[in-house]
Amino acid sequence: MELYDENLILRIVYSLISILLVVGMSFADFNKTHATHPDWPGHARFHVVWQVLSYYPISIMNLFILWISIPNFYYPYQLYFWLFWYFTFLGTFIFTATLMPIYGGTLSDRGGRKPFLYTFGERLSIKPGKQKHLPFKINGQIKTYRFDENAHNMIAPTLIIIISTFVFLET
Repeated sequence: MELYDENLILRIVYSLISILLVVGMSFADFNKTHATHPDWPGHARFHVVWQVLSYYPISIMNLFILWISIPNFYYPYQLYFWLFWYFTFLGTFIFTATLMPIYGGTLSDRGGRKPFLYTFGERLSIKPGKQKHLPFKINGQIKTYRFDENAHNMIAPTLIIIISTFVFLET
């Protein structure tokens, strides 16, 4: 069996992440919390629409990279290229979030997306929605933390990618 065939599960996972990032950003940004937010200047709206639309060709390119078998080419390099793209994408998010004090940025605006609430020390509940309960306490106490939706939506696929890469990558 060729490495291309052996990495089928990983190609499926990476493909789903590529598609879900674009679809998720479209839903998150093409609405009243971003692209049509009444308090946003028109130039900021332009940039958010441009940013989201720019991910469509990148996602298509990533799908080609994942699914085209190049003769006489060591296939895992194509997977490594996809990983490089994803972690560069994640890195720019982290870098931009870190620089927010310099340019006055925020992860959300008034009237924007609501944060996730993580409560530690209660019965496990990770049902769909923005309230998550984890069974272990922090310093022996039940604590609830707000977690920005943008950061949450970057961490979840990153964990899936890291775990699936270690479990399924065949080289």
